[in-house]
Amino acid sequence: MEPKKQLLDVAGLRGEYGLARDVAYALAKRLPHVRVGTRYLVRRADVDDFLSQAAHKRCDLRAELKAPAMQGGAEG
Repeated sequence: MEPKKQLLDVAGLRGEYGLARDVAYALAKRLPHVRVGTRYLVRRADVDDFLSQAAHKRCDLRAELKAPAMQGGAEG
C-alpha cells in the first residue's frame, strides 16, 4: 500500500475530495500554499482542517471560498 501524499495539487484535490475544478483552485489559493510554476501545492492536513471547520459550521463551501481570504500562501 502506497502512503498518501502530503502535498496535493489541484488535480489531487479533485481526485481525493471530489471537488469541482473551480472549487479546487479557489481552495488551493485560499489555503497556505506553494506555487511551483503554474501548480498550487497545499498540505493535506490544511485541506482536512478547512473542510472539517466548514462542515462543523455547516457553511456552503462555494460561498466560503468566495469570501476574502484571511491568510494566503507563500509566493514569490
